[in-house]
Amino acid sequence: MSSAGPEPTGASQGLDGLLDRLEAVIGRLSDPGAPLERLVADYEEAGRLVEVAREQLDAATERIGAGEPPAPN
Repeated sequence: MSSAGPEPTGASQGLDGLLDRLEAVIGRLSDPGAPLERLVADYEEAGRLVEVAREQLDAATERIGAGEPPAPN
């Protein structure tokens, strides 16, 4: 792994970036040789990423329903 640590999971990251990170985490979860500690950390990160993405999608759905223009990324 090339990163020094997990990136912050925040609402400031765009949905595309969240989905890219989630895809990377899922890829690591499919590694049968990964240590259990890494798998648990990746599983927890995936849960956080899904929650943030869900919040962003819910907010976008509300904006669309209210007729507001989408927020810039």
